[in-house]
Amino acid sequence: MNKKEEIQPYYIRDEGRRSTSMEIKTMNLIKKMLNEKDAERILNTIIINRKDIPKNDEITKDFETLASQSHLGHQYDWLARYTNSLGIKDLELSVHRDDTVEGFIKNDVALVEKGDDSYYKLVEKPSQPELGIFSYYDFPLLDMTKLDMEAQSKKSGFNHIMEMTWFCHAPMNKKPCGMCNPCKYTRDEGLGRRVPTPTLSMKLKRKIQFKLIGLKRKIKLN
Repeated sequence: MNKKEEIQPYYIRDEGRRSTSMEIKTMNLIKKMLNEKDAERILNTIIINRKDIPKNDEITKDFETLASQSHLGHQYDWLARYTNSLGIKDLELSVHRDDTVEGFIKNDVALVEKGDDSYYKLVEKPSQPELGIFSYYDFPLLDMTKLDMEAQSKKSGFNHIMEMTWFCHAPMNKKPCGMCNPCKYTRDEGLGRRVPTPTLSMKLKRKIQFKLIGLKRKIKLN
């Protein structure tokens, strides 16, 4: 918003993720709000289905090595294979301070400054070769917390748009579940007001939903 740059969004559609439709709906709404506030500088989102991303055994092996050391979402395998297949080297990821990925790369990045822009980039020879799966990205928010982002959005006058962002993996009645990892991280990182406290009925409903999902998968396999 503040840098007046043209933006090309990318989105990987995970067919098995319950929040997919909500994420796409939210992205479209935020894009509409931003374009109404400023010139239409956000291009049409490039969407690819996860199953259509080319395989890359080396990247997947590196991802699995890192994931065995500490929690790392599977999207970092898909994203690396996708960006590698297209030759992309500067996709911006909103990895922030205290994010799980920050824990992997914080000692292997260097600050890059270009005019009024700055971001972090993985160094050419990281301490662990497998960290190369993060070489395709720029990390403009790596030194910011979610509360820092909230403060900046308030200062810049678009906090009402930031309040529209979506993070929950398992929405219930079109609202955050309060129980999945992204909901827990959001609460832990100081934005608990955006995450409902799960009630007993919500926990029971989620347990039933998961059992039904597991049953449907077994039926498909048979």
